[in-house]
Amino acid sequence: MNEDYTFPFDTCEKPNKHGIAQPYSTMANIVNSLIIFYFLLKTKENYTFILLFCILCFELFHVFSHSVHIPGSIQINIAHMLSYCVNFAFLFFFYNYTKKIPSGWFILFYVLLIVFDIYVFCNMDVVYYISTQSLLLLSVLLYYYPLLSKSIKNKINIISFLIILIIILFLNEKYNCKKMLSIYPHFPYHVLIEIVAIFLFYIVCSTFYKL
Repeated sequence: MNEDYTFPFDTCEKPNKHGIAQPYSTMANIVNSLIIFYFLLKTKENYTFILLFCILCFELFHVFSHSVHIPGSIQINIAHMLSYCVNFAFLFFFYNYTKKIPSGWFILFYVLLIVFDIYVFCNMDVVYYISTQSLLLLSVLLYYYPLLSKSIKNKINIISFLIILIIILFLNEKYNCKKMLSIYPHFPYHVLIEIVAIFLFYIVCSTFYKL
């Protein structure tokens, strides 16, 4: 991982020196956490509870990370581990819901993606690690896609679109942040990603909590 990257304060929202560091992103993630918590309470299956609980843990840490920065790389390391928890929870969820064990080829592909993700995390910018983590999730969605109902497939299409949109917004932030801030220096551009994430997790939770 790039040691110069200070998660999440290299995102395109200038942090405050006092109080909540990035209040706009923090508030967006609080809204997200409340949505996830609401649907978590309505789950009926253990594997669904585990999925939403892992997502909630990730989001709560996300709230904390936009509020306070701990020197060093501990925050990005914890976020990375929580991303794995979310991805493994998705795999566990679909396995239990469909009763289909992943094939040997898929497991091999999934393990290779994990190896690639670790390489990217250790050697490249954080935006690329977000992309590899998203590939892990998309691979599970695509693998189980044929086994799902038409209504769930439609939701997965939207989920996949929103994931890709978030990656595009992260890439735009990485390459155009300085230019954007030179035009509107106090606009919290990163909150746009967080708003899209609210829609993403709302659709995820509202779709899967009842399965």
